[in-house]
Amino acid sequence: MKKDNKTELPKLPSVQKVLDTLTDDKFSLKHEIIVSIIRKELESIRLDINKRAVSFKSKEDALSLIQRKVVNKMQQLTSLPMKKVINATGVVLHTGLGRAPYGKEMMNYISELLISYVNLEFDLESGERGERLNLTDFLLTTITGAESSVVVNNNAAAVLLSLNSIADGKEVIVSRGELIEIGGSFRLPDVMAKSGARMVDVGTTNRTYLKDYQEALTSETAAILIAHTSNYRIEGFTTSPEPTEIVKWALENDLPVIMDLGSGALFTTTKAGLPYEPEVSDFILKDFDLVTFSGDKLLGGPQSGIIVGKKKWINLLRKNPLMRAVRCDKTTFAILTWILQHYISKEQVPDIETYSLFTSSVKESRNRAKKIVSGVPQDICDFLDISIRDSKTEAGSGSMPTETIPSIAIVMSPKQISEATLAKLFRLNNPPIIGYCKNGEFYLDLRAICSSDLDIIREAIIHIDTKLKNETV
Repeated sequence: MKKDNKTELPKLPSVQKVLDTLTDDKFSLKHEIIVSIIRKELESIRLDINKRAVSFKSKEDALSLIQRKVVNKMQQLTSLPMKKVINATGVVLHTGLGRAPYGKEMMNYISELLISYVNLEFDLESGERGERLNLTDFLLTTITGAESSVVVNNNAAAVLLSLNSIADGKEVIVSRGELIEIGGSFRLPDVMAKSGARMVDVGTTNRTYLKDYQEALTSETAAILIAHTSNYRIEGFTTSPEPTEIVKWALENDLPVIMDLGSGALFTTTKAGLPYEPEVSDFILKDFDLVTFSGDKLLGGPQSGIIVGKKKWINLLRKNPLMRAVRCDKTTFAILTWILQHYISKEQVPDIETYSLFTSSVKESRNRAKKIVSGVPQDICDFLDISIRDSKTEAGSGSMPTETIPSIAIVMSPKQISEATLAKLFRLNNPPIIGYCKNGEFYLDLRAICSSDLDIIREAIIHIDTKLKNETV
């Protein structure tokens, strides 16, 4: 039975008493910050005592507990929260793990560029103020065939800015079957509402005809929005008009058509041995007025939203006061220009980290798996019941949603512990290794693993096995 607070509260130490125990100055925190942490921890303990959720054997016991809690909080403050992790999920564009990886070559360029000042908004030729959007404009228009471009901080912002610039207070027609939900519960109707546009949904979930758009046309109609279903697909009894039909009819009625493409492939993905994904340039050729897409999905760049299209409409976006709220910083532009330059090289597949991972062969992945397992002692392989198997993965982040990519995985099926416990031990490794659980087994997929990380994975397997055996003794 827990003791009451009358006997427990007097055991709590003073702030100074706790301070005296913190003799190690390795955290280098300001005195007032340490005092604030101690006070918060003491208050938290008082609340627990009042709830009769905690009791102490002695004053020393109370001091020891609070000291540990304070040190833990100090460690959290002085340890940077973002860490390198090894992506063994097999999903190359994993949203939770930062989507497109950059690779060492790009980071070498960025580190040299950003240690000093850059000409973000400074015209070197004239010596006058420049425009940051021009840093990427020539590259984007060259690659896509568009007249002009805008770069913002993500694709949701790209859609928001486009709709607000063209249809604030007016109607925008969209097919009901395209009212998608973007990752993180951001829904297209909600983005449209925030833009100031009034959504007019037409057709049904699975069937929409050109006549549905035509019948919805009023004097208040300002634009047509088509959303590429990049994160799902409706199959079976479906109908939708060809985009060229919609564009032709919209042009006759002086209506701009906006294509929210989502993933945004800038080259023919089948050349990389990947499933087909529509290219941005295809929609420019089909005379769409604006095309929006992500910079950190199939493009393989930083988090950003890119809008390409006709100069008439792009100029509206550039002049919108909202543009300042959604613009990107120097780091994004530096990375994006580096990535985009790889799309104009003579290589069929861009020589960037994302496509290096996408295009690695199953044979190469199998060899990497064998290299890891061959370095693990046989008794550990037996204890963890390690095997190498064929696997299937996906691109991730809503790209190519119904397509799978062949891969290879190291699978562990230990009898002594659950797969969830094993997954947690790998997550707590330094650096963390993120795999996945399936059918009572733990998988380390090789699709998104760099060759430089093979030794780390092997050492982690050995270390975790030793820890498990020590705990079971």
